[in-house]
Amino acid sequence: MNRLLATIRVGLLDMRGDWRRFALLIVCLAIGTALVAGVSLVGASLRQAIERDAALLMGGSLELTRSDRLATPEELSLINGYGQVAMVVDSNVRAETFEATAFVDLIAVGEGYPLLGRVDSPQLPENSKPLKFLEERDGQFGALVDPLMLDSLGAAVGDTISIGGTDFEVRGILRAVPDAPVRGLRLGSPALISLPALAELADRTSPLPGLGNVFRYKLLLADGDPEVVKDEIAAALGDTAWQVRSARDGLGDMVRYYDLFMRFLVVVGLVSLFVGGVSVWTVISTYIGERTITIATMRSLGASRRRVMGHFLAQVGTLALIGVGIGLMIGAIGALVAMPIVGSAAGVPLSGALEPVPLLVAGAAGLVVAFAFSYLPLTQGQMISPATLFRSKGVGADPVPWREWLSVSRLGPLVVALALFFWLASIMTNDPVLVAGFGIACAASVVLLRLVLAGVRALVRRLPEARWAVLRRALKQIDAPGSSAPAVVVSVGLALTMLTMVLSFELNLRNEYLGASAFDAPSFVAPDLFDDEVELLQALGDRDPEIEEVTAVPMLRGTVAAVNGDAAATLRPRGAAASFLLSGEIPLAYRQDLPSASRIVAGSWWPADYSGDALVSLHQDLRSGLGVSLGDQVTFSIFGDEVTATVASFRDYSWQGGIDVLVTFSPGVIEDYPLTLLGAVTAVSGREDAVELRLADELPDVRFIPIGETLQKITLALQQLSLAASIVGGVAVANGLLVLIGSLLTGRKQRQADAVVMRVIGVRVPTLVGTALLEHVLLALVAAVVAVPLGIGLAWFLTALLLQVEFALPVMSLAIFALVALLLSGVLGATTILPATRPRPALFLRQLTAE
Repeated sequence: MNRLLATIRVGLLDMRGDWRRFALLIVCLAIGTALVAGVSLVGASLRQAIERDAALLMGGSLELTRSDRLATPEELSLINGYGQVAMVVDSNVRAETFEATAFVDLIAVGEGYPLLGRVDSPQLPENSKPLKFLEERDGQFGALVDPLMLDSLGAAVGDTISIGGTDFEVRGILRAVPDAPVRGLRLGSPALISLPALAELADRTSPLPGLGNVFRYKLLLADGDPEVVKDEIAAALGDTAWQVRSARDGLGDMVRYYDLFMRFLVVVGLVSLFVGGVSVWTVISTYIGERTITIATMRSLGASRRRVMGHFLAQVGTLALIGVGIGLMIGAIGALVAMPIVGSAAGVPLSGALEPVPLLVAGAAGLVVAFAFSYLPLTQGQMISPATLFRSKGVGADPVPWREWLSVSRLGPLVVALALFFWLASIMTNDPVLVAGFGIACAASVVLLRLVLAGVRALVRRLPEARWAVLRRALKQIDAPGSSAPAVVVSVGLALTMLTMVLSFELNLRNEYLGASAFDAPSFVAPDLFDDEVELLQALGDRDPEIEEVTAVPMLRGTVAAVNGDAAATLRPRGAAASFLLSGEIPLAYRQDLPSASRIVAGSWWPADYSGDALVSLHQDLRSGLGVSLGDQVTFSIFGDEVTATVASFRDYSWQGGIDVLVTFSPGVIEDYPLTLLGAVTAVSGREDAVELRLADELPDVRFIPIGETLQKITLALQQLSLAASIVGGVAVANGLLVLIGSLLTGRKQRQADAVVMRVIGVRVPTLVGTALLEHVLLALVAAVVAVPLGIGLAWFLTALLLQVEFALPVMSLAIFALVALLLSGVLGATTILPATRPRPALFLRQLTAE
């Protein structure tokens, strides 16, 4: 023990005065550890909140949902056999007063609701159920209304408003419902009424196509595990139109988006840790190379190889502890700041407490990475012999022959470190496949970079000598014995691989968010317009500078008669989209051009001048919901006629992006039928109120539904996530650039010594600088040729595994980044030899060898 302590003490004393050279290593380790620690803490808090409050968040143990009809008496009896049941119906209707209209997210509740928790309303008495409070009084039912909707309607508690064409008394404001997290992304401002009141609505038809009723049955189990009972009930019902969910799989899209964001952060954290490891390797390799004479002296004075390893391992361990410690502090502070924001946006209250396990895992991962990447240069230093004092060829350490690694004592620590890192990374990501793919890609990158470099050096040896002296010397430097080319290519290549992956994956993550975010979100929507009303609306848009855009989509209503010859009545739909498609009359549209908010996920859109057989584009949920594929035949009944169309594509869209429906025909199929028009008006930001008044004056018989504000609320959180993804990606890129800079310092003193020798034999300074610049540009180019395709492949793997969206490439960003890397490599490579261009070479060489 005394020997060990003495070794550590001497190692730390030996590092005095050298702390500045290790700043890059500490910063890179700190950034990677901070990202991993922060996201692990927030993710753990989110998971614990869901598991702890699962039943409360769901408003029951389970929720059974369908969109086409109520439960039959037999089904309801079956459900009641498992515990207490409360029924909820969600819909979208229109609310209005004499002053304004609003788009309503209507929640109609039955007896027993809520089974758990309480409706948050100051006017609702403590321990009182909404059904009793909202019952009919003096001929009017009551409603609890979102305060923002009351403001937009110009109403207050106690006033009368019209919801769905029926008068309601506003009996209180609605702040929240207990099961809000599982309701997902909803259009409109919420209003709560009773189920008896829903039955009395004069107009129960949603003013927007595709937004029908959703029938939900909350179930509070008497006993049993919800995850087990869920499957049992689904099997007992025997109808795939029923969706049976627990809180874990029913917390809505926002939790999915945040889960994707968390996994992205973990991936970026792993990348940053890996890049930090590359920094450890390059810094320690350079340090060991420059301490070759010192190590040889230690060995000549009797120090064993184990003593040398302990000496430098103590230094690496101290540096790693500092970097990891700083990263853990930053990660913990960032998590404390992020938790309230993430919890508020996802609708899941987070405790704000820091769990020790994520911190321990992140810290351990950082230390393991530091050891794994320093092990090779430390072993190289351990192999230096006293004879080096008499035959040293420069200021770099000799490489370790590969045969020296073929022993348990050599490979054992490295294998243990890799296995430990795999285990820790699997804990962080909860996805061993992802970690395995990441590890394989990293190992493949190193092997491929070395193989390509070996091929390049072999090619250089066979090339005829170039006439241009700078090119000739640069090529000779790449293939010279003891050249730093392998270290530069591997480190630059790994940094480029990881950063290419981060840039590509970050783009696809943002595309996923923007697919559910606003592109050209309309401010107002008006259904069932006539041609002359659309003409008046377009004329108003042309002359009113406060109206940005007016669009109208022709549509009609029809029913699905058959799919591939099978009658619709025999089909078993899965999910809300398929159930709605088979529920009866649905809106159908035709389009010439693909809407800007839609994206094709399979197949292709028809040409603008298409005039062939009937084609149809369906929402992507119908692939699994109906079991249809590209090329399948779908038959529709339209005004008594049967129209059969071929499925040409599947697409994804959201209402935030404008107007779209589940079924869209190619031109020339449904235009001859009586069509109505769905209009959308986009107002200049901040002028929505003024535009709404002008619309009411110009078209008094048309009801415009103000949905722009609602869409803004939904998209705000997604835009914040997109921005956060860009920021985190930028941090990772900056970290990679730091490592890129550090990697180019590898072998700096050896190159300076070589440059001095060249000066002594008469080589001019411009030739020396030009040679260094061209050499490093060529090495970076070799690294980029391998690294960029590898990074793109890894990004594709992550996109397919995590996002399941169409893969896209940030071509411009990658091109700019690769160009910057080439220029940076050349400039830094040239600047490393500038100290050797000073006068008096002998003095510089004495200083160099004395360090």
